[in-house]
Amino acid sequence: MSERAGVVATAALLLCCAAVFPVSVGAEGGKTPTEELQIFKAWLDRVRPGYGCDEGPARFRNETVEAVYADRRFYYVLTRARGIRPPFPNAVSLVAQVEESGDVRPLNPSSPEGYRPGLKNVRKAEEARRTAAAVLILAMGDPGERRWTIRPDQITARKSRKGWVCTYYHGNEIYPSQVTFDREGVLTAIACNPPPVP
Repeated sequence: MSERAGVVATAALLLCCAAVFPVSVGAEGGKTPTEELQIFKAWLDRVRPGYGCDEGPARFRNETVEAVYADRRFYYVLTRARGIRPPFPNAVSLVAQVEESGDVRPLNPSSPEGYRPGLKNVRKAEEARRTAAAVLILAMGDPGERRWTIRPDQITARKSRKGWVCTYYHGNEIYPSQVTFDREGVLTAIACNPPPVP
C-alpha cells in the first residue's frame, strides 16, 4: 500500500513540476519561432525564387497584433511602396503563418478566413476597434507601421443590426479602410484603401 502511495506522490510531484516549468514549444505545441522562420524562408525560396524585399524574412512583431492574436505567430517580407518600380526584380510583400504541419499559409487581405483563427468574437466597441486595428496592421503587411500608424483609438466603430463596421481614415475621409464583423462578432470583411504613393 505504501509503495502505491509513493508512486502516486511521485506522479503528482512530476505534474506539479510540469505546470511550473512548462516546456518551451512553438505555436499549438509545435515548432519554435526559429524553426518556423526557417520554414518560411525555405518556402519563399521555393515559391518566389530570386525574390527581393526591403524587410524580412522575419517574424511579424507588432504590439497591437500580438495582443489580439496571443496564440498565433506571423512572418513577413515587405517591399516598401515608392511610387516607382522597386530597385530589385521579383519584389514581394506578404504575411504568412507556419502551421504545425509545416505548411505555409499566406494571408490574403481580400479573404477574411485566414485572419479569423485566434480572434475572439467582438461584443463591445472597444473590442471591435482593437481587433480591427490588428487585422488592418496585418493586412497592410508592415509591423513597424512606417507609413500608417493604426491605433485602436483612431478607429471608429459603428454598430448596426448587421454587426460592426470599423473604419480607419488614412489622413482624410477620401481613403477609408474598413473591417466588418457580423451580428455574432465574427470577422466578415477587410477592405484596405490607403492613398497611392506619389
